[in-house]
Amino acid sequence: MRARIAEAFGVAVHDAYAASEFTPLAFDCARGWLHVNSDWAILEPVGADYTPTPPGEPSYTVLLTNFANRLQPIIRYDLGDSVLAKAGPCGCGSPLPAIRVAGRRDDVLRLHAAGGTTVRVLPLAVASVIDSTPGLHRGQLVQTGPATLRLRLEPEPGADAGEVWRAASGKLAGYLAGLELGNVDVVRAEEPPEQGGLSGKFRQVIALAPD
Repeated sequence: MRARIAEAFGVAVHDAYAASEFTPLAFDCARGWLHVNSDWAILEPVGADYTPTPPGEPSYTVLLTNFANRLQPIIRYDLGDSVLAKAGPCGCGSPLPAIRVAGRRDDVLRLHAAGGTTVRVLPLAVASVIDSTPGLHRGQLVQTGPATLRLRLEPEPGADAGEVWRAASGKLAGYLAGLELGNVDVVRAEEPPEQGGLSGKFRQVIALAPD
């Protein structure tokens, strides 16, 4: 895909790594690594217990400290991404720390279809379906089994909770059916959406941990 884009537009195509909390986190080099903008940010690859992950090993998550934001300090903020730090200097000559990004650690849903296959559902896609529900302030989808989902909803003030549930669950069921996942059960949760753990980051989609 990268080669096709470069050929079609006649330009070089580059990769970048960014987050809402700090946009220009890292940019690629000729050797295929991403170099961290360490003059303005610190990225710390860590394990599930938040101890440092050695270079050359994929991290459980990564912590961000943003030096550029003077209005809202962001210190060791859990981004939820798995990264691998390069051991030693990069062959491109850049002195900046080099990483590779594996992506989100646990937000991709892996749902079992009726035929026995496993379908991967990206969190942004399914969250967008739920967010389009009229009268919904925010929603959260929790995977509780290979083919079961629990939908937590927080309606807008004055909105009818039953109507919001019917609309949201109907949209979600239609989306899943289009992915040949009509067998997946969507259960209405009694509890509202919950904030994340230590980071406090709100996760719209919470998947089962991979085996």
